[in-house]
Formats: sequence, C-alpha cells, structure tokens
Amino acid sequence: MKVLYFDPILGASGDMIIAALIDCGVPQKLLQEKLKFIPGCTMKVKRVQRHGVSAKSVQFKINPKIREKDFLPLIKKSRLPTHVKRQATAIINRIFTTEKKVHRAKKLHLHELADADTLLDITGALIAIDHLNIEKVYSQPLKAGQGFIKTQEGNMPAFNFATAELLKGNPVHFVPIAGELTTPTAAAIISTIATFETNLVLTRIHSVGLSTGTHDFKKYPNLLRVFVGETDGVHRDECTIIETNIDDMNPQDYELLFERLYEAGALEVFLTNTLMKNSRPGVLVTVLCAEHVNRLCTIIFEETTTLGIRVQRIPRITMQREINIVQTPLGNVRIKTARFHDIEKFSLEYQDVKHIAQKHKLPTQTVRRRLLRYVEKRLRGKSR
Repeated sequence: MKVLYFDPILGASGDMIIAALIDCGVPQKLLQEKLKFIPGCTMKVKRVQRHGVSAKSVQFKINPKIREKDFLPLIKKSRLPTHVKRQATAIINRIFTTEKKVHRAKKLHLHELADADTLLDITGALIAIDHLNIEKVYSQPLKAGQGFIKTQEGNMPAFNFATAELLKGNPVHFVPIAGELTTPTAAAIISTIATFETNLVLTRIHSVGLSTGTHDFKKYPNLLRVFVGETDGVHRDECTIIETNIDDMNPQDYELLFERLYEAGALEVFLTNTLMKNSRPGVLVTVLCAEHVNRLCTIIFEETTTLGIRVQRIPRITMQREINIVQTPLGNVRIKTARFHDIEKFSLEYQDVKHIAQKHKLPTQTVRRRLLRYVEKRLRGKSR
C-alpha cells in the first residue's frame, strides 16, 4: 500500500506541507496549473538552508484579495477531482466552524489564519497528494510551542486557540520553544486526512521531502519531513499489560473491580486460574490498556488485596477495525468489521442483539441467526 507519512521535525504549516510534497517529486508546474481556479494566484518555490540542511520553501501571492465566503464557491466551480473537492470542503468547513467557536462571532473572519493563503494551502496540498496516488496518509504527532505570539488581536498563546480546537482528540507533543510551531491550517489539513501513528513501519521508502517555513528558530531547525513509501498493511501499535497474582480475596469483589477498570479505560480485563505458593489456588488478574496506567493501578490497589503490580509495554499487531450501524428488519444493529490482508471478520454487537431479542420477545439465538443471515447477504451484495 502506497502511503504518505508526515514527520514534523519541528514545524508544520500549509505552505510547508506543499513545499515538502514538491520536494517529494510533485511538479511545480502541475500545481500552478491546477491552482489557476484561484484568480491572481502566483507561487514562488525556492531552496533555503536551515541549520545546514537544504529544504524547500513556498510563497504564494494573491491579487486581488479573496473573501472567505468565496472559498467554497471557487472550489465547487473548479475542475478539481470530486474527491479533492470533497476533502477541501470538509477541511475548510472545519476551519470555519472552529473560528466561529473560538471567537464566538456570527460573522466569519479567519483571525488566526492568512485568509486566502488558507485556500491555497488546503487545495494545493490535496492536489499534490492526489498526484502522488497516495492510498493512506499517516502522521507523527504535531508539535506545540510555548509562550506568546503577536496577532492582530494582540498577544496570543503560541499554541493558539484554533489549533488546539482542531487537534482535539489527537496526540500533541509540547516542546519548550517560544513560538508558533503548528499553524491552524496545517492542523486542519493533517488532522482531517491523516491517521496519527508513531509505530508505522515503512517497508520501502520511495522519496523524502523536506521543507521549511518563514520562521528560523536559532537553536532548532524549523523543518517538516514527508515520506512517500510502502507499508505491508499491518497495523502495529503498543499496549500496556498490568497484572498481579491474588490468592486471598473474596471472588464476589471482582465484579466491582471489573466495572471500575473498564470505566477507567481498560481495553480488556480477565482472570486466569493459577496455583501459588503453599499450593494455594489463586488468580492472575490481567489488564490491557493503551493509556491511564496510573489510574488503573490505583483502582487495582484500592479494590484488591494485592501489594504489588507488574507493568510492561509490549508491541502488538491488530486487525483494522471499524463499527457501522446496519438497518435490519428487526432494528438497527452495530456491526464490527475487522480486516487483515485478505482475512475479513464481522461480529454483531451483543447489546444490540440483546435489546432486539427483548423488544421482539424472541430467543437471543434466533435473533442472532436472523441478523447474521441478513448482514451476510448485505455484505455479499456490497462486495460484488
């Protein structure tokens, strides 16, 4: 699978994304031709040095000025591919929604963005990625700086409000550098089209692009690196195993332990029968989690008799999963689909099966069989 992988060494902005993609091999003339739907747009690409490293830089000029309300009509009228228009529209709408929320303003104004440059950055980046025939986009976590920067509204946090809002639900690395490292435009583009992944394995690297922005930090290279390469389609990540052995606890107390651990974010909780010292029967309590290790350990100490807990971080390979709601004659049911190369599995959400069985006063097994037949028929129809 051909992928694109963003590696923000320090900075990330819309123009840096485009410059890095040009450095990966996207022809400048192609971008200039495709961006002609934006009136008065010119693009200048040059190579600069940052801390002894050669990187590309892009500057746009637009004359006359384009108003924010004209962004979406321009995209709609353009000859860009339908999927590029759809992605550009989604990104711009996210930015508009964020700006209105942050500033609590009825009238839209891109306070923390460079107005029409935003339109150029978004469409230019999507055009470049489309030219590279990328199947999947990934990214390392974006960086956030500290301190304040000057804006037209006065001094504002370097990790500004719009960027923070756009990156909700995604990983961010805070670094002790005074200045804006990730712009709202870059945050909107990358968080919309990319999956954040720190353990991605590139089985082959085709090209590497390096770009820089207008800021030149004295002690750090303001660079964005982009890889175009191949992956084997295997999803790799890491999880934490928390475990402890117990041989002196009332078995009834495990029910509350399980409830609290799942509420606190545990992925899996299970017990394994074991034989402990002095031939006493006991259990091995195992908890799998992606985060909240300290919180989960605290719960185990509070709810069990254990005096010590083992914690280890391990790699894992998982099937790619997604959950969809399917309408059936018996009612809506959530379907979990999992894929790994040519292997595909699906399962019914038990709580939905239970609810349907209670609603129609049918045995659970009968409901499950009917739903499976219906869902299998639907899936076969989609695969043709």
